[in-house]
Amino acid sequence: MNVLMSRQQNSTAERVQGMVNPVIDRINFVAAVLLCILPLPVFFDVLFRLLFSSSIPGAIEIEEFLMGILVFFGIAHTHTHGGHINIDLLTSKIPPGARNIIETCLYFISALFFALMSWQLVAQGIEKFLNHEVSFTYHVPLGIFRLIAAVGAALLAVAVFASFLRALERTASSRKVPWLIPAFGITALLLAVPLAGWIPMTWSESTIGILGMCLLFFFLFLGLPIGFGMALTGFLGMTIVYGGIWPSLSMLGISSYDTAASYMLTVVPLFILMGEFAYRSGISKDLFETAYTWLGRLPGGLAISSVAGCAGFSAICGDSLATAVTMGTIATPEMRKKGYDMKMATGCLAAGGTLGILIPPSVGFIFYAIVTEESIGRLFIAGILPGLLLTALFMGTIYTRVRRRPELGPPGEPSTFREKLVSLRGVVGMLVLFVLILGGILSGIFSPVEGGSIGAVGAFVYALVRRRMTSQVLLTALKDTLAITTKLLLILIGVGILGYFLASTRLPFALAEFVTGLEVNRYFVFAAVILLFMLLGCLLNVIPMILLVLPTIFPSIVALGFDPIWFGVVAVLTMEMGQITPPIGVNVFAIGSVAKDVPMQDIFRGIVPFFICMVLCILILTVFPQIATWLPGVFF
Repeated sequence: MNVLMSRQQNSTAERVQGMVNPVIDRINFVAAVLLCILPLPVFFDVLFRLLFSSSIPGAIEIEEFLMGILVFFGIAHTHTHGGHINIDLLTSKIPPGARNIIETCLYFISALFFALMSWQLVAQGIEKFLNHEVSFTYHVPLGIFRLIAAVGAALLAVAVFASFLRALERTASSRKVPWLIPAFGITALLLAVPLAGWIPMTWSESTIGILGMCLLFFFLFLGLPIGFGMALTGFLGMTIVYGGIWPSLSMLGISSYDTAASYMLTVVPLFILMGEFAYRSGISKDLFETAYTWLGRLPGGLAISSVAGCAGFSAICGDSLATAVTMGTIATPEMRKKGYDMKMATGCLAAGGTLGILIPPSVGFIFYAIVTEESIGRLFIAGILPGLLLTALFMGTIYTRVRRRPELGPPGEPSTFREKLVSLRGVVGMLVLFVLILGGILSGIFSPVEGGSIGAVGAFVYALVRRRMTSQVLLTALKDTLAITTKLLLILIGVGILGYFLASTRLPFALAEFVTGLEVNRYFVFAAVILLFMLLGCLLNVIPMILLVLPTIFPSIVALGFDPIWFGVVAVLTMEMGQITPPIGVNVFAIGSVAKDVPMQDIFRGIVPFFICMVLCILILTVFPQIATWLPGVFF
């Protein structure tokens, strides 16, 4: 019977997947094309403003429409090709049979949830048609875009339902079907408690908020994708707070679309796209060769040059994982060829990648600004000196270690002064993009959001000039950018829904009042927050951690009198330490995929000196906060 059930579910799952996948792939291609168009309205708006003192009508409106479509058209494809971001620390330890049962329940809940989201988007779209609501500039019926978003949410619901069927099939084949009955019973009870209003009236809003956060972490550690878990928790929590499901359903459609179709969030795909174009134009290789020409003859020169190359590429990339993989691909074979100690070689590359989220433009600072409503421009500028400080600490550590133990990294061949000058051509592309973006932001020519469009177009033009941009390269860059964007934006949609719940419980503000009421030095609280970030960094990537913990912690930090810009630099740096620490350590695993012959434990040992450098950098920034606050004070 189990075998028959397995075959039946397998055929059902395959039929569902076979029907929906072609549609998902086609609309994902449409989303990639729209992503290619995304930089253009703002780019030409800035250009017209500078040349003709005029602007393109409705440029912001166009950007919002494009963002809403490409996010909802891409989320289903992301689920079917690699999945959304989740925490697999505990699920990897759970026996396969139990894991299949858990996934069956979680995918069922998620499919139902996204079906409700699609239904609400349809309902709100129809309502906007009936009310004749149109856009401000072009008078386009706004209901159209809600219905388009509903299609994307419906496809995600079907894709998740197919995952449910596959998990059910695996459960059937493992002869664990009887265990599904209590598992679904617990799941039904978990949903019925908030939906039916079975909550004691004596519970305070803060208590409900705390229980909601416990439920969130329960979902996350069971393996539910972070965006799914945050959205589902916020929805259930709002149902409890408002004493009914209808306000929560209405919020579900409003919040999800308004987050995806946000003009401010266009900066996320645009800076990621800029990094993709820059990588494919060969800038990373040029930076490494220039750094080696100038620094290669020093003890450990190749490793020092690798860190310098990471710093340079960070100025146009904004993502630590991309920086680590890019420079690792270039530098690892060279260091192996020169006889470098591979623990130090891989360790410096994994640590050097962390500069990608500290030196602007930084995706980490962008998300910090979104959550805290601080200035993206001020955060970008604040990250420059700390980024250079951390780079110097990394390079100084390599130099000192190799001076003591020359066998770790022999010096390279000396270069003539003429060769050094000629090599500077390799940094032209990076400098042009860096100065173009930050120079424009600082001078007030354009905003940080507009800077993303300028940077993406500039990197594309540079790749064309270098004859590195083909149609296949362009499509690959667009698809990779879209996949990263939809992963991050789905978490932001979850943050938006969860934010409604947290705001209604006033939990963040209650926590801030509690913390400020403690009769302890504020630096004890700050140290506790830093320790929390370090521990969470072992479990979460930087962006999910920013989106998960900052909404709760940030009000306390501000209430204690800490500068929010300075704290942004310290927080991002601290969270970035998790990129090189076990068990997550995504930069370590990325370098491990490049240096496949180096055992993972050797790479983790190699990052220890650089981890100490990051701790030292945090201490220096705490003692001398002016390192992070001086430049923003000068330019703003």
